[in-house]
Amino acid sequence: MRSPAFVGRDVERRWLEEALIRPSTRLVVIEGEAGIGKSRFVKETIQAPMPGHEGVLVLRCPPISTPFPLGTLIEALSPTPLDGVRLGRLAGALRPLFPEWSDSLPEPMPPTESAGLERHRLFRALDELLRAMGAHTVVLEDAHWADDTSHEFLLHLATVEVDTPVRVIETWRNEERPPRELVARILRIASGDTGRVIRLGPLDLAGTERFVASMLGGVASPRVAGLLHRRTQGVPLLLEDLIRTLHDRTRKSPGEEHWSPAGIAALAPPASLRESVTSRMDRLAPSARLVAWALAVLSEPASVPLLSVVTGLDHQATSTAVDELVASHLLSLLADGEVSFRHALVLDAVAEEVPLGERSRLHARAAAALGALPAPPVVQLARHLKQSGDTEGWARYAEEVADLALGRADDRTAADILLELATAVTQSPTDLTRIVSKIPFPVFRSVDEYQVVVDVLRSVAQDRTLPQLDQGRVRWQLARVLIMADRMSEAAEETERVIPLLADDPVLAGQAMISLVHLSWPNWESATRAEWLRQASQLLANRDPASELHLVTDLATVLLRFGSAEGWTEAAKIPTHDIAVRDRLTVARGLGNVAHCALVWGRYGTARATLEAAVDLASTYEYLRLSTGLEAMGLHLDYLEGSWDGLRQRAAALASAGRGAVGERLEAEIVEARLLAVEGDFAEAGRRLRTMLDHPASQLGPELVMETRAGLAEVAIARGEPEEALSLTHEPFRLIQHTGVWLWGGDLVRTRVQALLLTGRNAVARAIVDSMAVGLAETHYTATDAALVSCRAMVARADGDLARARELHHRAASAWRGLPRPHHELRDLEAAARCLLDDGHGAGIAELRDILNGYSRLGAIVDGERVVEVLRTVGVNARPPGRRGGRTGYGTRLSPREREVLRLVAAGETDAAIAARLFKSLNTVHSQVKSAKRKLGVSTRAELARAAADLVEEDGDQRLDSSGG
Repeated sequence: MRSPAFVGRDVERRWLEEALIRPSTRLVVIEGEAGIGKSRFVKETIQAPMPGHEGVLVLRCPPISTPFPLGTLIEALSPTPLDGVRLGRLAGALRPLFPEWSDSLPEPMPPTESAGLERHRLFRALDELLRAMGAHTVVLEDAHWADDTSHEFLLHLATVEVDTPVRVIETWRNEERPPRELVARILRIASGDTGRVIRLGPLDLAGTERFVASMLGGVASPRVAGLLHRRTQGVPLLLEDLIRTLHDRTRKSPGEEHWSPAGIAALAPPASLRESVTSRMDRLAPSARLVAWALAVLSEPASVPLLSVVTGLDHQATSTAVDELVASHLLSLLADGEVSFRHALVLDAVAEEVPLGERSRLHARAAAALGALPAPPVVQLARHLKQSGDTEGWARYAEEVADLALGRADDRTAADILLELATAVTQSPTDLTRIVSKIPFPVFRSVDEYQVVVDVLRSVAQDRTLPQLDQGRVRWQLARVLIMADRMSEAAEETERVIPLLADDPVLAGQAMISLVHLSWPNWESATRAEWLRQASQLLANRDPASELHLVTDLATVLLRFGSAEGWTEAAKIPTHDIAVRDRLTVARGLGNVAHCALVWGRYGTARATLEAAVDLASTYEYLRLSTGLEAMGLHLDYLEGSWDGLRQRAAALASAGRGAVGERLEAEIVEARLLAVEGDFAEAGRRLRTMLDHPASQLGPELVMETRAGLAEVAIARGEPEEALSLTHEPFRLIQHTGVWLWGGDLVRTRVQALLLTGRNAVARAIVDSMAVGLAETHYTATDAALVSCRAMVARADGDLARARELHHRAASAWRGLPRPHHELRDLEAAARCLLDDGHGAGIAELRDILNGYSRLGAIVDGERVVEVLRTVGVNARPPGRRGGRTGYGTRLSPREREVLRLVAAGETDAAIAARLFKSLNTVHSQVKSAKRKLGVSTRAELARAAADLVEEDGDQRLDSSGG
């Protein structure tokens, strides 16, 4: 963390420089609130702030209640020896002040009978001493704490007629000025021809952004700078304190939440501000203190009439109290006549002082006052009712407050309110189901939050007196929450029980039917599934898709998941722009589901684009659980597309992070295990994959079940155990035949066919390929179609038709390339080249060399070693692929573009915000963030933010700045 730069003072600095250049200037006053940067302003301008250096003497007044006369001046000068300093007879008056100089000072002059003359002698002696010591400027910092005699002496310096006068600069807080009579005299001189008054104000938003950027390494997030400016109103000391606090919290507990609006709003007032506020509050009249407490309880700008009602004071007493608070610089007058605290941190500091009993009373009076308005502000009203202990009153407004929070994308606040409303207040079944249906569950952070809702819904559902439809609605909400909580078997039982109860609500019934298809896929025949889908589709007919978006997204997902191309038509109805508040979560989940289906179908471009849209929504509205699932899906897509740099480490980090649903973490584990397999660690890959099979099939879903089995079978074949591969693929292959969903079977069927051919069961393999071709005749799945061509090629080769096999392998490779899926493409190209070798053509050697290079670039070590062995059998020496190194270009160093993105990551920005800030596509930012993770050896966004913060903290920012070469 760097020290802040000196910013936003160009005009004031020019004023001071001009004043100091002008020979007639005798007195300059610099005024500003605590923390505004008065001392630094003087230091940066005069360039020589140390006592006695370059003719500038800086006096710093300590904050003591009864300062010793001239004590600050004496403490500053006494350590300096008088050797070589020539003084006249007047200097004898200094003996009482500087006894340590007795041997160097002349004898005092005979005393006079006038105290005024004695003080005049002393001031003249001090003036002579300063000029003899070479001081041409005296700076009195924090002059509001100086004693009266020091002020009088400095006024003497500013007015005495001498050839080489000593100039005076005083700094003070406008909320703690010196005594009024002294201030009047000082300002009269400073405002005249021989002086200057400079008032320092807070930094504006642009200055705040530059200030923040200087501390964070050169780039500041406008969002974070804006939040900090609103919190501090641009007071530099407060800004610096909050930025350092955020930085320390990020280092101790990495996460973007520290730099979020909620994280910044939660920052406590710095100790220095607390002390200043407490000191001013202690000097207030009791009525002014009460008004300050009332305004802190209101937490909003308020008028004098409102403050009068809340405090119980009459209008005149309230006005007088407000004037006193404004004079103490705790409050500011607004243009509309209302008053507010100078900034949010002052409000917080005052709020901490409100006694508990007084706080409750003020909240109750505030609620009564606001409730009497023609259009009461419901957010404030609900808060005051809750803080006063009126739970029933709070409940009357809480749901409306939650709706407003949803409308401004504050889903975490909405979830907290709705959860409390559903669980802490007795609700009717109708109200309860409506409230629960609004809860944005993906923002939940723990299973305990789900369990609280489950308990309440179960308790209500057990009421036998409920009408059938009410019971159905309550139980359907219970099933939804169980699904969200990853309790699939319970959810399936509850969903099957609820469908008959929803006969009079066709929309909910349709949602339940579709949900049941998802939950019960391993056990139902295709006819049963088709019947539920038919009924759900009928329920959707003639309905406005926008008003039944839940049903549209669910239907699109289930159709695509079970291989129906009609799902793409339904998916096209899911909006991606101008999304209504109530539909945000539905759209985010729907887009995520469509992206997953596109991945399974082999439409990787569609999957990537749709995934990015879902990620953007999940990130914007902080859907934490959904974000984890989308992150796992992104890892899976990277694996399929061959983006393997650092992928295993990122997958391992997500799988072990403990976030998201079980199925989502398992998706990351599958990626890690399959990469372990291509690196040759068959034992660990097999162990990881077998562990996944311990989970219920309904929890994994059909796609992960098939991929897990296919991965285990590939490991078995690589270890020379084709019979084990057949055993592993037997049950899932029967399931494919049973359900008729060949979409799931690309990798699994391909691996099973390979195992059958290795064990000499060519006819069985051929029969499987034929049945697969029949199953794929009407609907084309890009990935599964490519697998079918690859299977036909393997059968042709086993039958000895090498030319046909080679042709089919090339067709399969071309299909994989179109996805793209480079690992499978290389495998089919390898098989085609080996057909050429088997047919006696030496051209296959050159092809295998190219394929070996491809495996090396990809990181497919086992495949590369297999090609090396083939080449050696024909007398060609080749080097096996090694472990992956850095890319070409910047290699393992950060590129300039990555550095640019990293600085914004360190500042707490999301990828979407970074893309907008740097005018890049979201996909480009995702790629640069991914690359930076690999190069820095981290796997999660939180770790990247911490690493980036550490990098920008280093002296000279060496690792970031040197990485560009």
